[in-house]
Amino acid sequence: MRRTFWPCLALTAVLLAGCSDDPEPKEPDPSGSTSPEPTATPPPLPEAATQETPEGAAAFVDHYLAVLNYAAHTGDTEPLESLSEQDCSGCRDYAEHFAERAEAGGSLEGGDFRAGQITVKPYGSDTSLVTELKISSGTVVETEGSPATSFGESTETVTFVATYSEGKWSISQFVPGAQS
Repeated sequence: MRRTFWPCLALTAVLLAGCSDDPEPKEPDPSGSTSPEPTATPPPLPEAATQETPEGAAAFVDHYLAVLNYAAHTGDTEPLESLSEQDCSGCRDYAEHFAERAEAGGSLEGGDFRAGQITVKPYGSDTSLVTELKISSGTVVETEGSPATSFGESTETVTFVATYSEGKWSISQFVPGAQS
């Protein structure tokens, strides 16, 4: 059974609990550079996204979304998977969907993800990042020859849980809603 683009976000629901207070929210990048036009190569990891700080975690989420956009447009999910923990079901759902659509000859125009303001909080030994995920309007074709489906711009609250280990960040949870 094929999943469509939008229900994929809903399928990522898993449990999160107990964020505490802490650093100030990060303002979105005013240049909107998180989701450029699709390219033939995945976006490079910015230096800021390598730091074990709240700002580094937020920069990593911005980078993760840029790689998510790359995977959505190209079907190349390996870079996305390398930034995700193996047990991140939301991450895996997106990667599988993008790969299946590409294998079936589908395509996506628009539909880019971009983080709004990111609120960063400790989450046990990990970091919780809650953002208003902005999704641009677009058109998706799920399989070669199937009709195109257009969708409008939307904003969805999502929570990422990022883990810093062995000198790098990874996403261990990607779920809808503001989890605390």
